[in-house]
Amino acid sequence: MVLAELSLAIAAVKGVGEAIDAAKSVAEVAGQLDNALNLTEKAKKNAPAKPTGKHERIVQQKLDKYDNTDGESTNLGAIVQEVTDAKALNNELWRLGVRLDVKWGEGTWQKILDIRAKRLAKQEQIKYEQKQQAIAKAKAQKKFWIEIGKVFLLLNIILIFIWWLFKYY
Repeated sequence: MVLAELSLAIAAVKGVGEAIDAAKSVAEVAGQLDNALNLTEKAKKNAPAKPTGKHERIVQQKLDKYDNTDGESTNLGAIVQEVTDAKALNNELWRLGVRLDVKWGEGTWQKILDIRAKRLAKQEQIKYEQKQQAIAKAKAQKKFWIEIGKVFLLLNIILIFIWWLFKYY
C-alpha cells in the first residue's frame, strides 16, 4: 500500500465522520462517503512504493538478486508506517460505521457496504460481459473476412481458368 494514499484515505474517512454529525440524512454525506470508500479500496489495492533514497535503491538492487519481492521496500520504517497506516485506516472505517449506526440505526453501515459490494460486482459483471461480446464480435469479423478472402480467391481461380480456356482453346 502506498503511504500517501493510505494517509489520504484516512483523512477522507475522518472528514466523512465529521460531516455525519452535522448531516440530517445519509444522502448529504453520500458523495464524501463514496469518495472515502474509493480511496480506501485504491489504497488497499496499490503496490508498495519503490525505495526512494540512494542507499535504499542500492540495497534493493542487491536484494533483488536474491529475492523477488516485486519492488517492495525492505526498509523497516516504511514497513512499520505501512502496517500502522493500514490499521489506522481500518480503525477509522470502523468508527465511521459506528457513527452511521448510532445516527441512523444499527445495521446502516453494513447495509451500505453490502449494497455497494453488490453494485460493484454487478459493474464488474457488466464489464466482463462487454469484453466477451467484443471478443465474440472480433471473432465474427475475422471469420467474415476469411470467408470474403476465400470467395475472392475462388473468383480469381475461376477467372484465371476462363482466361486460360480462351487463350489455349
